[in-house]
Amino acid sequence: MGTLATAPGVLRAATTTYVTAENVMKLLGCKENKAYETIRAINRLAKESGMMAYAQGKASKYIFAERFGIPLDVVDAVIETNKGREV
Repeated sequence: MGTLATAPGVLRAATTTYVTAENVMKLLGCKENKAYETIRAINRLAKESGMMAYAQGKASKYIFAERFGIPLDVVDAVIETNKGREV
């Protein structure tokens, strides 16, 4: 990925726009079951707002951050540390 990231025309690496159960567990300090309940609730909110919901086990990081009052840079940092180790 090193040379691809610096190739001409590449602006930046793609950003992740969702949180997983592992991310939610780290951010909220909860257990896996509660993390999945939270993800389902966020996806329900997205649908009610007329937005598309993510696939099972993923939820919008923007709605998550807004609902729990967590700054997006903190959410992004946790997502980055958990990349490749998703549940």
